[in-house]
Amino acid sequence: MYPILLKIGDFTLHTYGVLLAIGFLIAVYFAVREARRIGIDHNLILDLSFYLLIAALVGSRVFYILGHLEEFRENPIELVQFWRGGLVYYGGLIFAFLTGLWYIRKHRLSFPQITDLFTPPIAIGLAVGRLGCFSAG
Repeated sequence: MYPILLKIGDFTLHTYGVLLAIGFLIAVYFAVREARRIGIDHNLILDLSFYLLIAALVGSRVFYILGHLEEFRENPIELVQFWRGGLVYYGGLIFAFLTGLWYIRKHRLSFPQITDLFTPPIAIGLAVGRLGCFSAG
């Protein structure tokens, strides 16, 4: 296991974060490429990807906090320090799904078409992200 990829002084680059970011970028690349192929404005997909990223981070942190409230009683500032760990996969999935549903309706996109477009890239991105989990131990 290699949880730390690089450490210079106080700066620490964690393998999990790097692989999670790489997985996200790979997923966005393939989603944009597929959107262009089937004739969907790729800017809509880029915007949706950004919203999904923010929603997934917030949702995964909220669900971690709800499951570990006792950890934050003494030091509540740690509630927002997500870079120190504490993300829950299904919380991110739920928030991202709801955000995606909102975005699709707002822009009057086809739900089946968008889910078909995003399914393979999300699977690839998750696979890379899970390698980060493995690296973290």
